[in-house]
Amino acid sequence: MGAQLDELLKRGMTQLAAFIPWQAAESDIAHTLTRFLQAAAERKLNVYLILSPEVGIHYPLSGLPKDVMRKKENSAQHGHQGPVNMMLPPQHFQLPSLFSPDVTKRYYSYLSKMDGYFHDLSQSQPQLMAHVSIVLSGSLWKYYRSPLGSSPHTFGDRAGDYSNHASVAFRQRLEQYFAQKEFQEPTAASANRWKSRSLEDLNRKWFYQHSEDVFKTRSYQTLRRKSSKLKLLEVELFTPEADPGLTYASFLQLMSGHQHLLPQYSSLLDEYSKRISMGALPTLPWVHWSGLKDFRNLPEAEKQFLFMKSILLMGGQTGAVLLDATEWLSFSSSFRSKAEALARSISEKNLKLKTQAFYLAPHLWSNYGPVWMELTRKLGSGVKLTHSMDLIHRAPSARLIIVDPSLMIQRETILKLMAWVRGGRVVVLPRSQFYTEQAKKELDHHLQGTQKMEMNLQFSYHLHRVGEGKLITYELPDSWSLKPESISSWQSFLESIISLAELEKFCQFTSPQLEAIPLEIEPDRVALFVLNSHPQPVSGDLVFSRQVKVSDLAGALLNQRPRKVESSPVDPAEVFTLDVPPHGIVPLMVEELEVKIAEARLAAHSSSLREGDQVQGTV
Repeated sequence: MGAQLDELLKRGMTQLAAFIPWQAAESDIAHTLTRFLQAAAERKLNVYLILSPEVGIHYPLSGLPKDVMRKKENSAQHGHQGPVNMMLPPQHFQLPSLFSPDVTKRYYSYLSKMDGYFHDLSQSQPQLMAHVSIVLSGSLWKYYRSPLGSSPHTFGDRAGDYSNHASVAFRQRLEQYFAQKEFQEPTAASANRWKSRSLEDLNRKWFYQHSEDVFKTRSYQTLRRKSSKLKLLEVELFTPEADPGLTYASFLQLMSGHQHLLPQYSSLLDEYSKRISMGALPTLPWVHWSGLKDFRNLPEAEKQFLFMKSILLMGGQTGAVLLDATEWLSFSSSFRSKAEALARSISEKNLKLKTQAFYLAPHLWSNYGPVWMELTRKLGSGVKLTHSMDLIHRAPSARLIIVDPSLMIQRETILKLMAWVRGGRVVVLPRSQFYTEQAKKELDHHLQGTQKMEMNLQFSYHLHRVGEGKLITYELPDSWSLKPESISSWQSFLESIISLAELEKFCQFTSPQLEAIPLEIEPDRVALFVLNSHPQPVSGDLVFSRQVKVSDLAGALLNQRPRKVESSPVDPAEVFTLDVPPHGIVPLMVEELEVKIAEARLAAHSSSLREGDQVQGTV
């Protein structure tokens, strides 16, 4: 073990992430784990121990207990009533249901055992834990989707576990949740409306999110019973190779002998990076390239492209990228140096993906169709999907919230949205049947006496001034559906909203083959990474809506040889011509000529909200 760590250290690796297989931990691994931590401590390596059940682990059944997995009744079911198959060669198994009492009882018992182990080790050999962080992830929830339904669109189809255990828990939770007083107005019989069969899809969305949040909270609390001083991280870990949407594409390409999965993997990274969750704190996005499936067989240039894109998207959100040591060392020394320089620059310079807008939805992993897709097309990496208003309050740069029509609106939701919009922001809120009576009264109270403007597309919407901000409410007719013929109306609607919020994509390209990832250094300086995922070189114009200064980022920030940009780095311009090599990434420095004062005002207002300003409402 020591010799292996010495070799990794010699190759420059100082950060190690290790999965603790649940299956192995139920037997006695204390001796082996202690030896590993002892060897890592002697070499001053930073160690991240991942305890949550995850896919992509190099261990039989991904470390899940064999006897639990053998019982068919413990298996999860996707929305089309089939098992959630996980095919990561040489392994093929069905994901367990995290609603099964047998599974959860064993899981929390395993966490309790690890909690006791870390407590005892911290007492007897505290030096071994000095550079150790315990990691809890979002686990298996995001993979509960049908392969067939998920294939046409990234994160498509209904998400969630439809097994018998999940259905029992769902019915029990419905009874508990709608027993709240707010759902029993104007009469106690009103609660029955919320439990009707017609609202099952809506109710399942919030139920799955609630269940996932409870899972995370209980896991966190279990590891805090004895080991309260542990360094504990909450992350959302995603293994793209395990995504159900790639099951058929991967199989068909394997049979044809032609492998071209880069577009699908790139799209998965884009979509995953835009979905952010909340634990005790905002969870950190991690991506794990396991090498158990297609990633290891991709051409070298494509693997390098995906790895660098992962660093940009995850690193820009204080996240991480996990890669097997063997796979990492298979890269050329030149590429490893570039990747290390990029990761170090993002960390040391605190480069951040700037969030401009939020899409507030009931469930993080469900499909939200044309509205969400159109919003991401218009704002790119500047938009995020979340289920948490608390998380939104932690993003001072955001200026827009669009509320999904399937979100259940309660009084507390209205209070939080009204507090947020008053700081000079824009909220888009559907007038749907999914309001409680208290929520309706609260919204009407806030809109009394406000200036109102009415507009019409295929549906009507109203613009209200609320404090320094604007609230847009819209109504959809009962027959309305988000079909392709309706998308043009949504496009016009979204364009007007984005303009009203004074938002725009950071830049545009004349070539659709190019994409951009902007990481903010300072309010007026942005590290812009231009990506070409195609196997041919691409030339195109980089277009801004205003004059900016563009220079090469590599020499100043990444310690690489500067790349020529066909425009003076001194003279401001709106259009710059770029040549981007196959599967290449061109780093640029973009300096804006003016810093928007509004951003500073928004940041100050968000800070005051987090410090505990009280919001008054009426019922």
